[in-house]
Amino acid sequence: MKKLLSKIDFSYVYSFLGEATLGLTFVLYILMGRILGPEKYGVFTSADALAGILTFFILFGFADLLSREVAAEPDKGLKSTGTFLFIEAVNCLIVLLCLFPIARQFGFTGTDIIVCYFAVIAGGGRCSKQTLRAAFRGLGEFKSETIAVSIERSALFLFAGTILLLTQNLIWVVGTLALVRVTDTLFWFFYLKRKKSFSSPITLPTIRQSFKMAYPFAISGVLWILYYQVDVLMLKALASSQEAGFYGAVYRLIDIFTALPRIIFAVSFPKLTRCFAQDPSQLPEKVRQTALLLLMIVLPFITIAGFLQTFLIKASYGEEFLPAVGALSLLLPSLSMKMFASLVSYFLQATRKEKLLPLVLLATVCLNIAINAIFIPQLGAVGAALATLLSEVTFAVIGLVIITRAGYEQLGTRLLIVALLGLVVASIPSMMLYGLVPVIAIGMMAASLGAIALLMRSKMNPAM
Repeated sequence: MKKLLSKIDFSYVYSFLGEATLGLTFVLYILMGRILGPEKYGVFTSADALAGILTFFILFGFADLLSREVAAEPDKGLKSTGTFLFIEAVNCLIVLLCLFPIARQFGFTGTDIIVCYFAVIAGGGRCSKQTLRAAFRGLGEFKSETIAVSIERSALFLFAGTILLLTQNLIWVVGTLALVRVTDTLFWFFYLKRKKSFSSPITLPTIRQSFKMAYPFAISGVLWILYYQVDVLMLKALASSQEAGFYGAVYRLIDIFTALPRIIFAVSFPKLTRCFAQDPSQLPEKVRQTALLLLMIVLPFITIAGFLQTFLIKASYGEEFLPAVGALSLLLPSLSMKMFASLVSYFLQATRKEKLLPLVLLATVCLNIAINAIFIPQLGAVGAALATLLSEVTFAVIGLVIITRAGYEQLGTRLLIVALLGLVVASIPSMMLYGLVPVIAIGMMAASLGAIALLMRSKMNPAM
C-alpha cells in the first residue's frame, strides 16, 4: 500500500478538489437568482459579465506568466510577484476610474452602477488571487493552493449567502463578495510573503519589462474570449434568440467536461516548464505523459457523455430543449480536439514560444467567424457548433504542425495522429445517434483505440 501511495501524484487530487469547490459558487448564484428574482439577478449577471471583460485588462496575462517563471526559476520568478501585483492594482484603479461612462454606455443607471463598481472590485481581488495561486502552482505547492481557493470560496458562500438571506439586497451581497475577495487576497499575500521572499524594487524598467513579457499571454486571453463568445453573439445577430438559448444551454453542459483537462493542465504546465528549464531533452516524454492522462481520463468521459447526450439535455433543461442535442452532438467530440489544442498552448508557453499563440488564435477566430456566417443562417445552433468543431480541429492541427517543425518531429506527428483518432472515438456516439450501424461503430472504436494504445505505448525519443 505504501508503494502504491508513493507512486500516486496527489497534485492532481488537490487540483481536482480545488475545482470541485466551484460547486459552492454555483449554489450561491442559484440562491441569488431564486431570492432576488429575475430582474435583480439580471442586473448582477450583467454587471458580473462586464466585470469579467474588464478584469482581463487588470490581469493582463500575469498569472500564467508568473506560473511559468516560478516553475522555471523559483527564486528569481518569485521576485516578480510583487511587481505583477502592483501593476494589477494600478490597472484596477484605472479601470475603476473609467468604469462610470462604460457602465452608463451599457445601460446601467442609479444604484446599478454601484453594483458594477463592487463587481469590478471583486474581480480585481480575484485577479490578484489568481496571481498568488499561480505562485503556489509554480512552486508545486498544490495542497496550499487548494486550501487557499477552498477557504476563499467557502467564505464567499458563507458570508455572501448570510447577507443574502438577511437583507435580500443586491448591493449588500455584491459588496460582501468584493470585501471577502479583497480581504482573502491580502491574507494570502502576507502569508506567502512571510513564507517566501518575493520583494524586489518596483521601477519603470521592471514594469516595462513585465508588460513586454506578459502581452502575448494577454492577447491570447482576449482572443480566447472572442473565440468562445463570438458564436453566441453571431447567433443573436443571424438567428433567433431561441437558437441562442439552445446553444447557451449546451455550453453550460460542456463547461462540466472542460474542468477535467483544466485539472490536468494546472499540474502539468509547471512540470513542463520545469522540465524545459532543467532538462529539455526529456520534454517530449513529459508531454507524452500529459497526453496519456488526457486520453485516459478525459476521452472516456466525453465518449460516455456522447451516449447519454439526449438524457443529459432532458435531465438538465427539459424536453423543450431537445433540439439542442444537435449542437451537443458536435460540441462533445470537439472537446477531444480542444484538449490537444490546449496542450499545444501550454507547450508553447512552457518552451517560451508564446508569441506564436496569438497568430494561431487569430487565424482560428477568423475561420470561426467565417464558418459561423455561412452556417448559422441555415442551421442555427448546429451551425455554430459545427464552426466550433472545425475551429478546434484547425487549432490543434496547426499547433501540432508547429511543434513538429520546432524540432519535435516525432512528438508532433504522433500526437497529431492520436488527436485525430481520438476525434473518431469521441464522434462515434453522435454518429450512432444519426444512424451509424452499431457493428461498424464498434469496429471503428476498437480500431481507433487500438491504434492510440500502440502509438502512446512507447516512450518519446529525447529532444535533439
